[in-house]
Amino acid sequence: MLRPINVLVVDDSALMRRIIARLLGMQAGIKVIDTAVSGEEAIKKVHALHPDVVTMDVEMPGLNGVQTVSRLMKECPVPVVMLSAHTTEGARVTMEALAAGAVEFVPKPQKTGGTEQMVAELARKIRVARRASVKKCFAAPVEPRSTQARFRKTGPASAKDTSAHGSTPASTSADGQTGSADVSTAATTRSASKITGKPAVNIPSKAARSNSAAAYPTPPIASRPTAVRTTAGFKKISAGQTELVVIGSSTGGPAALQMLLPALPGDLPCGVVIVQHIPVGFSGPMAEHLNRKCKLEVKHAEQGDRVMPGLVLVAPAGYDLTFRKYAGRLTVALDKGNKPVPPGGFRPSVDVVMNSAADVVGGRTLGVLLTGMGRDGARGMLSIRQRGGRTIAQDESTSVVYGMPKAAADLGAAEKILPLHGIAEEIVRLV
Repeated sequence: MLRPINVLVVDDSALMRRIIARLLGMQAGIKVIDTAVSGEEAIKKVHALHPDVVTMDVEMPGLNGVQTVSRLMKECPVPVVMLSAHTTEGARVTMEALAAGAVEFVPKPQKTGGTEQMVAELARKIRVARRASVKKCFAAPVEPRSTQARFRKTGPASAKDTSAHGSTPASTSADGQTGSADVSTAATTRSASKITGKPAVNIPSKAARSNSAAAYPTPPIASRPTAVRTTAGFKKISAGQTELVVIGSSTGGPAALQMLLPALPGDLPCGVVIVQHIPVGFSGPMAEHLNRKCKLEVKHAEQGDRVMPGLVLVAPAGYDLTFRKYAGRLTVALDKGNKPVPPGGFRPSVDVVMNSAADVVGGRTLGVLLTGMGRDGARGMLSIRQRGGRTIAQDESTSVVYGMPKAAADLGAAEKILPLHGIAEEIVRLV
């Protein structure tokens, strides 16, 4: 019989400590060994009791959740699952906690009677966190020197408007009534040749990007091209032909993205789409958090947004994201779906996004799979590779959970398997 997962519950509310401890104790395979009322007490009890997993409220007086996680990762690393308020501030602090080393988080219930459902979700994520390799992930350097050295040679860091940091650029409606901009004339020319040795590309300015959805509405589905599947082996496109990078991640993903994306140059000559498994209401704050840290522009994707060089689109939680191509312009389409997500499924799904990229963009796609539980993305990545695209999977030594990248490797979908701190340089080399 397997040993139960020993859990320390940390919350400054006596009522919440009792409720969470009691309900978790009713979950199969989980044992609450103690509780703590503050960050300071939590650190002491982790040292003394060595729990398998810690659940922690984000907002606590004194040493708050983020500060406590930071201390734990330095002194006695342990998988931490955060309890997050469903507010703008709560989401922002949750992103900071994930960056500090927390493995997962669960939103607190927004209405009365949701506590049992929250604890059931908490139990599921505790089981995932138990398998997390916290020490491995945070041993990796944030920015590989070689990639940063290449970037520094280019001069100005980015065309991002530094005065707007912390806010997601507004996207005009797809009907075009808010006006449009001539992207070609509004574009800021920034050369990628100093990084990659390839021809220069025009990277649209922030103003041009924000108006792109209005200027170029989403085309009809019938305009989607049909790609031809490669049947004899895996053909490869040459470096410098990439139009789209799709990055998928799950457990440990927010922290991994905060290592990977800041290491990419602001004049990356292709668009990037991020697919992170995350609860509804938190993908927007994650995009804002990444935007503050990156040279690239990071935006929460909206219907009809263009995929363009220098721009990262984050797939919204609760929506399927697919691609449309019309008159040479690649855009994203969002769909909430008319059926619930099946057990074990996700919305957005990495497989759905990568399969769509393979269908629409074909071999000009680069697929990347980062840390995460399960198999989502493996088949989508195989589709990309079969159409001649390039593929990279994060290795086991730097993955918090070596599930999704392992599934891709086992399927033969991963062309390269690299440590997290080597992926940015490989992306720059391939695009």
